[in-house]
Amino acid sequence: MYKYSLRLKAITFTFIILAGVSVNAQYISGDPIIPSATIDDCYEWSRANFPLIQQMDIIDKATQYSLSNASNGNLPQINLNGQATYQSAVTNFPIELPNVEVPTVSKDQYKIYGEVYQPLTNFSKVNTKKRQIEIDGEIEKQRVEVDLYKLKERINQTYFGVLLINEKISQFEIIIADLDSAMVKVTAAIDNGTATLTDKRLLNVERISIVQKIEENESNQLAFLNILSLLTDKNISKSTILDKPEVQAEVSEVSRPELRLFKLQNEAVDIQSKQLNNNLMPNLGLFGQGGYGRPALNFLSNDFELYYVGGVKLNWNISNYYNHKNSKKSLQTVRDKISTQQQTFLLNTELTQTQQTAEITKFEGLMKSDNEIINIRTEILNTAKVQLNNGLITTIDYVKYLNDVNRAKQSFLLHETQLLLALYNLKITTGN
Repeated sequence: MYKYSLRLKAITFTFIILAGVSVNAQYISGDPIIPSATIDDCYEWSRANFPLIQQMDIIDKATQYSLSNASNGNLPQINLNGQATYQSAVTNFPIELPNVEVPTVSKDQYKIYGEVYQPLTNFSKVNTKKRQIEIDGEIEKQRVEVDLYKLKERINQTYFGVLLINEKISQFEIIIADLDSAMVKVTAAIDNGTATLTDKRLLNVERISIVQKIEENESNQLAFLNILSLLTDKNISKSTILDKPEVQAEVSEVSRPELRLFKLQNEAVDIQSKQLNNNLMPNLGLFGQGGYGRPALNFLSNDFELYYVGGVKLNWNISNYYNHKNSKKSLQTVRDKISTQQQTFLLNTELTQTQQTAEITKFEGLMKSDNEIINIRTEILNTAKVQLNNGLITTIDYVKYLNDVNRAKQSFLLHETQLLLALYNLKITTGN
């Protein structure tokens, strides 16, 4: 029994450590106590309570600002320029005509002008840029989803820790009732001279021991409830009824948020590849320029004049071809990296899934054996009760049989909770 007690304490301590909060943590809230909750409720509440969830709105706002800026790429581009120069020489005519004065341009020249450029072939580039911004925002949000998903494991450890302790306390209370019933019968036997005061004292010592175990488990119960309250930001107390999930069928298909992250990252690489192709295309647009200066369009005039010019402009950066091939290869290395990360993730997930499936099979077998042991030990205990009443066995013998049933039931409760935890851990591993 000593080894078994150590095992139960180790399991409880492990639950607390995995939950990541001190046993002495206390949740203080003025909110009303939650009357009942399911594990899915706790998943939802913890997600809404986790500070990281606020990043979703921040990412959405940043994405909208960037999209608005990118859309301006289709609007006319307006520039205002000005310059004042002095040059060492100006254009002049090397001839002289009689009675004709050839104008001379001043060496100090001034110009201020505005230019409007309306791109005609920029729509594809702008749309690709906007899609790149959108996919980058989706990737950032999906990374947050991956981090939030990890909360479920902590909820599992805490939630099933509470269930295990609740079951143990209930079982101990049943034992207290059995001991009280035996105490009444032993007291009557003492009066009849068929039992001694030592028998009553032995039952009383055993009862005190069980009460100590109840108090110890109630302390752990409070710690787990505080942890669950902190994770969910809900007032979950001893009176809150936590629903015990049903044993569900195993699901092998993997549907984790990490897989969507890999998919989005591949889409981002596809968009970058499209941007590289867009950079090879010529740019065509309409432009108009108007200004005021000396000289204006007539470079022989030395007067300040207004002027304008307009037309079609073609720009083609041929040098983009230099790096295009290497840029494509670089993107392929990014694809390969994402593929490697995905394969590694799937392999690790499959290994974890295999281990958890084996644990589920193990606990199912242990529970089956536990039931058989409980039935046999219960029959022995019932016989012992009759023998105790008839003075055929001692109180020590009866307490031994009672503890045997208790250990068998505690073992069943432990294995049942471990089975549920393994099943829900498998759900998290597979993303279902």
